[in-house]
Amino acid sequence: MKTSETTTSTTDFKETGDPPHEKMIFGRISFLKSISRIIAIIVAIIGFLILFGWAFNISTFKSPGPAFSTVKSNVGLAFLAIGISLWLFQTQRKNKWFHIIAQIFSVLAIILGCAIMLEYFFNLNLGIDQMMFREAKGALLTYTPNRMAFTAALNISLLGLALLSMDRKTENGYRLSQALTIISGFLSLLSILGYIYGVQLLYYIPNYTSISVYAAFTFFLTAVAMLFAQPDKGPMGIITSDYFGGHLARRLIPVAIVVPIFFGLLAILGQNAGFYGGNFSVSLVVISTTIIFILFIWWNSLSFNCMDIKREKAEIQLKKYKDNLEIMVQEKTAELTSTNRELEDEVKERKSTEEELKKSLEEKELLMKEIHHRVKNNLMVIYSLLNLQSRYIKDKETKNIFQESQRRARSMALIHELLYQSKQHNEVDFGSYIRTISTELFRNYSLNPEQVELNLETENIMLDINTAVPLGLIVNELVSNSMKHAFSDGKSGKIDINFLKEDGKYVLVVKDDGMGMPPDLDLNNTETLGLQVVDSLITQIHGDLKLIREGGTTFQIRFQEPDFRNK
Repeated sequence: MKTSETTTSTTDFKETGDPPHEKMIFGRISFLKSISRIIAIIVAIIGFLILFGWAFNISTFKSPGPAFSTVKSNVGLAFLAIGISLWLFQTQRKNKWFHIIAQIFSVLAIILGCAIMLEYFFNLNLGIDQMMFREAKGALLTYTPNRMAFTAALNISLLGLALLSMDRKTENGYRLSQALTIISGFLSLLSILGYIYGVQLLYYIPNYTSISVYAAFTFFLTAVAMLFAQPDKGPMGIITSDYFGGHLARRLIPVAIVVPIFFGLLAILGQNAGFYGGNFSVSLVVISTTIIFILFIWWNSLSFNCMDIKREKAEIQLKKYKDNLEIMVQEKTAELTSTNRELEDEVKERKSTEEELKKSLEEKELLMKEIHHRVKNNLMVIYSLLNLQSRYIKDKETKNIFQESQRRARSMALIHELLYQSKQHNEVDFGSYIRTISTELFRNYSLNPEQVELNLETENIMLDINTAVPLGLIVNELVSNSMKHAFSDGKSGKIDINFLKEDGKYVLVVKDDGMGMPPDLDLNNTETLGLQVVDSLITQIHGDLKLIREGGTTFQIRFQEPDFRNK
């Protein structure tokens, strides 16, 4: 069973019978549920007081006076069970055992009520009437000692079933719990009216026990509490809703109950006092209730007319706001459309510009590749011319000079060849360059690999062309110098070439373990063209040269590549 605290879902009213919870006044709902819990406690206390009165023979707790029938002890027990069960059903979220205990008390109430009705139907005596307390024979309006009235047994059964079926509804959306509660409340109200008007037939069935005034009042109070326990569901949901029907129900129902009862009581009191006869009292009730209802309906009509006038004014104002909003939306839409078109034109223009720039860049890259290719070809033409010219030179020293010039031209041509092959038109993989030029020089000098070992340790470092060309010439000169002079005496050895980046600077090392440089050689004042070129090119790349003469010759050059993009 779901808790009675569950909020109303937003399903359609016609399908579920429950109004949408957005239309509910939650303050009203919460207040009615609080009242229901308080009444449940009061009902349980009344049941306890009835049992207490029977236990200690306190007549006031059993009936208002000698002229009234007593409330039976089993009725007090039923009130105690029903009050506790109703309270537990509304607080079952706090502990799951509350739900189980509440159901147990409801079932006990149903069993008790049904057992009493069976006793009446089949003229039985199941021994439950005086199970707790005994009553002397001859009690006022009592069929069997301490047996509750048939109406009381029926009310107990109805309320017990209502407790078990709380939050259950039929396919049409009607709630069985509230239907049973309304029937019980109606029966209780009839008994109360019987006591008010002195009509014994309304609270006493001949040959049956009379329902006591305490029981009738408490049953009616219990029915009210059970309806208030679920004020946002079923028929109660209609009354407490914020719809027009809810407003109308809350105004008319109390008047429809109170006014006839009040004027009926006045009529009976006047008739008993001898002021008028029976016919006049009936006329008085009809006329009075008719006038009251007419005045009340007129007042409600006036109130609802005022509400309609306010609603119509609000609708007119709302329509104005809506029209103004539509105009503003149209204006903003037009502005947005215009801005969107401008943005589209701007995007198209930017795309066109980007395509032009991309095309121009591709053309420039193609042009740079073509330039590198042509420079490489021109250098190779120079290389070939020097090679042809050297064939006619008989002087060995002069021929060597031509060959060195060839190698220098080849070193520069190789740079442009790598640039032509590279995706970057202004950067070259210098590690790859060192491996290529070193291998070519080793082959050109016809060195025996078994005599001279060439060791290369290079990183794939990209260098700008402005650094790569002079550094390439430096590598050519230093490697050529090692291959030409280090092992001229026929000794074996090795040549190590390292190129790496260390502490933010580039380091080039060309080392051989050959015969070494002359001890009196000054690099700054040398007549050798190759070393002069090396010294000039190191200055050009802003590098530092360190010469180590131990164990052969080691040239160590450290430099930091300038940022040519900002120049």
